[in-house]
Amino acid sequence: MDAQSKAYVALSAYVAKVSSEVRQRLGGGKVPTPEQLANYVKQVVEQLQKLVKGAPRSVQDKMAAPFDGFYDFWGNSTAKPLSAQSFLGILEDLEDTFPEAEAPPPGGSEVGAPAPTSTGKGAAGGGKGGYTAQPAPAAAKAPSAVAAAKPEAKPAAAAPAAKAASGAGGAPNVKLFEKKAKPCEAGMRADADSFVPGQGLAKDAEVAQKTRRAVAPPISAASKRLPTFEKKDWIVAGIRHNVVTVISGDTGCGKSTLIPQLVCDAENLVADDKVVVCTQPRRVAAITLAEYVSKDRSQELGDEVGYQIRFINKFCETTRLIYATTAIVLRRLHSEPTLDSIGCLIIDEVHERDVYTDFLLLLLKEAFLNGQMPHLKIVLMSATLKADDFANYFRKVNGESALKPVHIPGRMFPVADFYFEDACEWLGFSPPAGKGGSKGGKGGKGKKGGGGGGGGDGPSPDQIEAVYGSIQKDNTAKDRPGATRCNDYTEKTLKACALWRANEVYIDLIVELVHYFHKEQPKGDGAVLIFLPGWGDITKTYIRLYQSGENLKLITLHSLMTPEQQHEAFERPPKGMRKVVLSTNIAEASVTIDDVVYVIDCGVRKERSFDAGTSTSSLDTKMVTKANAIQRRGRAGRVQEGLVVHLFPSYKFPTFEEFPMPQMLTSSMEEVVLQSKVIHGGSNSEITSMLTNSMAAPSSEAIESAVKLLKDMNCLTRGGELTVLGRATAAIPVSPCVAKFLLIAAAFRVIKPAACIAAFLSIKSPFQQTPTSENGKGDKNKVTGKDYFNKGFASDHMTMLQAYVEWRREVARGNGDEFCDQQGLSPETLDMACMMTNQFVSFMVDAGYDGEDVNGEGDYGEVDPVKKGSDQDALVRAAMVAGFSPSISVLYRGQRAPYWYLESNEEVSPFRGSANADYQMNGADGEEWMVFSDAMKMGRFNSIMDSSLVFSPFVLLFARALMIDEKKGEIRFDRWYAFVQNGPWIKELLDLRAKVMPSFKEAIESRDLAGFSRELTTRIADFVRQRPIKLDKIEAVARNIDEEVIGAARKHLSFYEWPEDLGVDDEEEECVKVSPGAVPAGPEPFEIPVPDDDEDGEEGAAVDAKGMTRGQRKRTKRRDDFMRRFEFVNFVQKQDEVRQNGGLADLGGLAGSLDEALNRSDRAAKPDDLARRPGRKVQAATDEREMAQYQGVLGFEAFQNDPLGALEQHLKNSLRRQSEDGKKAEGIASKKKRKQATG
Repeated sequence: MDAQSKAYVALSAYVAKVSSEVRQRLGGGKVPTPEQLANYVKQVVEQLQKLVKGAPRSVQDKMAAPFDGFYDFWGNSTAKPLSAQSFLGILEDLEDTFPEAEAPPPGGSEVGAPAPTSTGKGAAGGGKGGYTAQPAPAAAKAPSAVAAAKPEAKPAAAAPAAKAASGAGGAPNVKLFEKKAKPCEAGMRADADSFVPGQGLAKDAEVAQKTRRAVAPPISAASKRLPTFEKKDWIVAGIRHNVVTVISGDTGCGKSTLIPQLVCDAENLVADDKVVVCTQPRRVAAITLAEYVSKDRSQELGDEVGYQIRFINKFCETTRLIYATTAIVLRRLHSEPTLDSIGCLIIDEVHERDVYTDFLLLLLKEAFLNGQMPHLKIVLMSATLKADDFANYFRKVNGESALKPVHIPGRMFPVADFYFEDACEWLGFSPPAGKGGSKGGKGGKGKKGGGGGGGGDGPSPDQIEAVYGSIQKDNTAKDRPGATRCNDYTEKTLKACALWRANEVYIDLIVELVHYFHKEQPKGDGAVLIFLPGWGDITKTYIRLYQSGENLKLITLHSLMTPEQQHEAFERPPKGMRKVVLSTNIAEASVTIDDVVYVIDCGVRKERSFDAGTSTSSLDTKMVTKANAIQRRGRAGRVQEGLVVHLFPSYKFPTFEEFPMPQMLTSSMEEVVLQSKVIHGGSNSEITSMLTNSMAAPSSEAIESAVKLLKDMNCLTRGGELTVLGRATAAIPVSPCVAKFLLIAAAFRVIKPAACIAAFLSIKSPFQQTPTSENGKGDKNKVTGKDYFNKGFASDHMTMLQAYVEWRREVARGNGDEFCDQQGLSPETLDMACMMTNQFVSFMVDAGYDGEDVNGEGDYGEVDPVKKGSDQDALVRAAMVAGFSPSISVLYRGQRAPYWYLESNEEVSPFRGSANADYQMNGADGEEWMVFSDAMKMGRFNSIMDSSLVFSPFVLLFARALMIDEKKGEIRFDRWYAFVQNGPWIKELLDLRAKVMPSFKEAIESRDLAGFSRELTTRIADFVRQRPIKLDKIEAVARNIDEEVIGAARKHLSFYEWPEDLGVDDEEEECVKVSPGAVPAGPEPFEIPVPDDDEDGEEGAAVDAKGMTRGQRKRTKRRDDFMRRFEFVNFVQKQDEVRQNGGLADLGGLAGSLDEALNRSDRAAKPDDLARRPGRKVQAATDEREMAQYQGVLGFEAFQNDPLGALEQHLKNSLRRQSEDGKKAEGIASKKKRKQATG
């Protein structure tokens, strides 16, 4: 064998040996510490450098290629930790590049090029002229930090390799090349082959790098035809190289379905013990994508591919890919701050810039910059070309050597673009012009052509001329320049364009277009997808189409539908019918209805904005952005040529905004601030600084407004620190005020009605118009809707509750759909509310809830009716006041209707659709109040959306701060001032206020809602049900009483100061019934819960003399045992490192370590514990015996060969002996008892 063959054999044998040992160690569950692994990798790389020293440049490049993006091979260093799984993947790549062989044929090709063998395997030989690398010395064996144990089976080529490598005292370093090959530079390379897996080697060899897991099913033929598959190598290489990879793709490229599969299947990209999670901004997208991918891989949904949305999970232990909503990942950060269970997080549709996505990106960036989540890969996927914005946002995370964003072209059939002027020309439509507007008739072509007029106050000739000129100059319509099409329109069409109004939804035109497509079929058969701004317009359009009597399969698609109802949009219609889908913007992205041929874009969207100055929201109607219009166009042409009609003039499109405003800039920030406090921690200034570093930095006014509200809710202390109430509130997946309402209702033991109300507040009101009610088929004199269900409650919340209760009753009778049709109820909303009610009640039962409404058997979604004026009615309203405060208004008598005023002295009014829109007062000023859950800017006043009548005792009991001057007959509470009459109610009020919130705080802090006193609940109900307390001359004042009263006078103030939450001790977390910071939004995502070792009900066990329960004693013992073993393991690891450097130290340090651990335990123990300690002589004998055992272990051969393995076996033997000794002791004790009994 010549020198070059020996060098190759030594190299391949060394790679095979190290790979085998690392694989064996990891397979046995023996994962090294980061320090051990770093030391081990350094030794391996140093040896590999020696083995390829003097080799041709191509061989050196092949050696270094698998390390790219993970480790600087030539510098033998890394900027970030390398995981053991990643290192094993590198070694396996090297095994493929340098396969083992006895020896390559002399004069063969370069190293890495295959040569024919009898087995068909490629063997490698020397290059031109050959080369001889420095052979591995006799110690060419893996360092002991990871692979100290001898392998069970030696690789076939290991023996000849060792012989070739060692020689007599080691072979000299023979160099056949005078010029040393220049090492490749670290960082980004100019040629794509250095990144694309397998491409760089394929030029010189037919050995390619593995990119698939062996167990993965093959990519389907359909997926291989997608444009994404053509760029799979670039995509996987970018993800390997970057921490954060940005991918943009046009509609139809398949990025949402194929990229998650590529990540799952790529060899050694994601560790086997971690999952790939792909987030979606909408539930329907998460479900449909998971279903499609699992079907594409010929597997059952929930096996390898699953999904998780709020309240619904579909995955198991073997699931590797999970589609989830973005909010689910945010909730995961509560219990898993570093997302250890996730190997790669793919965030889809980032261009939509919803508040959850922007917040998640901010938290991830902060974590990476702070050195957290080193194992995690992030992939950002966008449907637009604004990928550079996201790449720049993560520039510091990726570094200067990051690969650029990958763009994937789309694959669609041609889609014809038409606009408002085209639709008007086809149908002769014209918007109404004042009162005399009409459709008119068609006339000649061009601006001077004849034709019917619009009638009434039509547009002027100058306006028509301006429209003609605008069309002439516009080139928005694809392949139809304005200069050639401007003469195709009649004067009536030009008038229609002049009459067009922004933000207007032309339902008449939409209905006519549907009929036109249905009858004329300009693009053949296919479904029609209509984009509408909201549920109101969907309902009106649905009714109009329903009344037409055409063979149309009408389907609504919006976020409130259950998964089963949303599925109907993706199914084929019955034969002879055309499917028409009426959708909100939910169908713009991710969701693909593959049989859609016609798209009607109304051109209008709804955007909710928040005014931090007034702390109110408004729902604004706006024109779509360019990005919206492009996305909607992309829904057609998926399976055949398509057609889209945008219901705005083409010349208006260039004036539209490019992208929607990020939700972070248009939303109230209290939920984001509260989640930041829980997940990120820090002071208010730190939270503000962090949030202002987001891609869409909210204003400081919005953050300050959120902090003020959270302080008023007692979720934050006056100093801005998190309270236990704030932590518990943040853990429930609803808005903070609704979460607080749920917690208080649970303490008052009225969780079922409260959970139902909370469900509707988290979704929407169930009341709507239906085709039947619009047609007038029912009895016009029959009371329906809110008027029927109100029943004197004077409460929108109770009205929704009563509707739910009666709907459930009718569902049980089989009349659910008919009942909804008659009463104007949305079955989709009711179904979703039922699901949420069930989950909310389950959460609280897990938290210790013990109300009578959950005793016995039955569905948690079943809610009994609430009787007006009952204790239950009073307690639900009390929970509303306590939860929704400071959202409460006082009523003053007016001539026609009462005036509603807030504590800011601002007048508000009830929403016209509210059950209290026409409420008339029965009491005096200050006796009647309205508590509300939402307000919105509408017209002159802010409109109170959902409200409930309460009385002055409710408000006084749950005011944040209160002070009564009995001598003057004055009362101050929050920002209100009034005169009162003295009475026994004052003593009861102050006593209840001194007990209610402290008791509620203790119930939450102890993780047991049953701890709230039933007697206290009864007193609350009695107090609030009394006659209203007169608050004469009540008026709002400038400052809160809590802010005005200072010094000694505060002792007269009735005010409960919630303390800062200091968190939960790690050991206590094992046994809590439910942690305020870990109330789950469904089962724990991405991992299978492990049963707790503690027995059920241990917190209720008897307390011993030291004040410790049985569970606490068990945990204390486990902790002490663990500390002793932990100290010994640390010592052995240190000794192992010393032995690698040339010798073994003695075990004297172990005694010191153990003594230190015991001393710490002594200092933490109580005097009773110290009294029971053994005497000095007994302790000395024990120490001497243990020391002798350790010294015996030191001389044991197995310990010297594999210290960690021997230690593991030693501990197992010790535990077994302890168990046997315990059984013997129990037997002796049992014999003694029997002997005493018989004696």
